[in-house]
Amino acid sequence: MNIEYYYSVASPYAYLGSGKFRSIVENYSLKVEEIPVDLVGKIFVSTGGVPVPKRHSSRQKNRLSELSRWSEENKIHMNIKPKFFPPIDPHLPTYFLIASIQMGIKLEFGEKILKCLWSEEKDISDINVIKSICLDLKIKFDEIEKLAYSEKVKSIYNSNSEKAIKNNVFGAPTFILENELFWGQDSLYFLKKKLENRND
Repeated sequence: MNIEYYYSVASPYAYLGSGKFRSIVENYSLKVEEIPVDLVGKIFVSTGGVPVPKRHSSRQKNRLSELSRWSEENKIHMNIKPKFFPPIDPHLPTYFLIASIQMGIKLEFGEKILKCLWSEEKDISDINVIKSICLDLKIKFDEIEKLAYSEKVKSIYNSNSEKAIKNNVFGAPTFILENELFWGQDSLYFLKKKLENRND
């Protein structure tokens, strides 16, 4: 069974839900179409979203409370106010993520980028951080770098965002299974229930 997974490399909720999503994928043998998107520059602009720094202080305060609650609930170490958020250049790590997907690497690269930002206080806009991820995953940097900077990857990035908007995606993470949209890491509960009911 196929599932579409839309997310941003800077999404705290994608980070919080990544482990749970992987477990669901493995337990139900799902085939994941991993779709990294330009959340702030494309999707928010088209769907009325507001970047975190521009939100009202009350919304920003509640956001931090929610991140704290969910990280504790999910037993995940998280810096709710990481040093390098928002990233100076979210496109750079996304190019490398898309390149990794093209090379056949599923979920791992994205998980590591999210962990660098939200747990390890690393700057995902720094090419040296990207190099360290490649080293951990035993990816030849010269090979992935060439692909990451290609027009092909840039085109995929743009197409991903357009596809997301067309499919009513407005935030991250978003999962689409059998034309049903599940938004947010908390919606994984309902995604799992849907899969359980199919197996009854």
